[in-house]
Amino acid sequence: MKIGILLENPIQVGGGFNQAINAIVQLQRIIGKQHKVVAFTTIKANLQHLKRLGVPAEYLPAAGRASRIALAVLRRLFHKEIGKAWMARKIENALLKADMDLAYFVTHSSTPNYFRKLNYVTTVLDACHRDDLEFPEVSSDGRFEERERHFWTCLPRAVAVIVASHQLLKRIVVRYGIDEERMIAMPFEPSPFLSEAHSIDRTAVLGNYGLRDGYYFYPAQFWPHKNHTRILEAVSLLKHKLAVGADIRVVFSGADHGNVAWIKQQARQLGVSDNVTFLGFVPVDHMRALYEGALAVVMSTYFGPTNLPPLEAWALGRPLIYSAHLNEQIGEAALLADADDAAQWADAMLRIRDPAVAVDLIEKGRKQLKVVDAERLEAEALFACRLEQFVQRRKCWK
Repeated sequence: MKIGILLENPIQVGGGFNQAINAIVQLQRIIGKQHKVVAFTTIKANLQHLKRLGVPAEYLPAAGRASRIALAVLRRLFHKEIGKAWMARKIENALLKADMDLAYFVTHSSTPNYFRKLNYVTTVLDACHRDDLEFPEVSSDGRFEERERHFWTCLPRAVAVIVASHQLLKRIVVRYGIDEERMIAMPFEPSPFLSEAHSIDRTAVLGNYGLRDGYYFYPAQFWPHKNHTRILEAVSLLKHKLAVGADIRVVFSGADHGNVAWIKQQARQLGVSDNVTFLGFVPVDHMRALYEGALAVVMSTYFGPTNLPPLEAWALGRPLIYSAHLNEQIGEAALLADADDAAQWADAMLRIRDPAVAVDLIEKGRKQLKVVDAERLEAEALFACRLEQFVQRRKCWK
């Protein structure tokens, strides 16, 4: 069997991109000896990132410059959905021409909604447009309706649906009536770029950003749901709790999705601008050093039920403070704080300055990471069995 893996997101999407890369490497590892696995990307720049990890890939020009121009014309003349369908058919035809038997979408993608011939596996990382529908990134400008159409159209036709947790699996079964036996809860794993082979010396990286060890690190793109506001409010409270002159620093890294100006305005109003460093989107080679230089990793996000930074904090031996309502992923390996309560975040950030508390959390993080690794191995075996079942059925037609 020949399986085509589709990577349609650029590296700037952050955690979603890293998880997609992990999924490509994972599939090659678990079935690459029995079947041919071919990686395709619609973004030419992704080829270099895949090559660094030893993953050969092919560029699908269906989403290249000319196609984007054509898509813009189609959107103006007809409707957004017509443009999407046109693009998807080009991708499907390219995969069929390459004799692929199955397509595997490793990120959230509407492309398979418009497939007419090729079977596919799809991925769902969250259903937060239903969990936290107040946020504009999942509710405004028709985004809620678009995601609902995608879930109702794409998921029932998938050979398998890969989700990030058992909790998310149950929600999708209840909300969309998807057969549970076609779903696989596959836990996240840390970014492959965090290995020392893909990292730069910590002293050099921190010096490049004018940082020194001992800051609170929040690696997250600037979406409203990431809740950077709560961290700023906590810093404001901490400045009054700690001795005068205490060095409190928070480092935010991540691309701007329209919310940075608002967060910076809030920092000024709270009087904490001098305590916050905005790095923007940073090279993947710098992430290991930024984690290692942190006093603690903080993640006050509303969206879940799973996220990548907790795993990366544990893998690199950093203590974690995390949103309490997402505790299922965490076990006892973090201090928990209510995403709505700045005082709880300030208290947790103060507690974690105690070396005994930090060391205990680091050890619990290592243990929790082993639990997640065991769950992933079980899920990989289930995924391999599901694919072998498809292989037998695929033999029944030309």
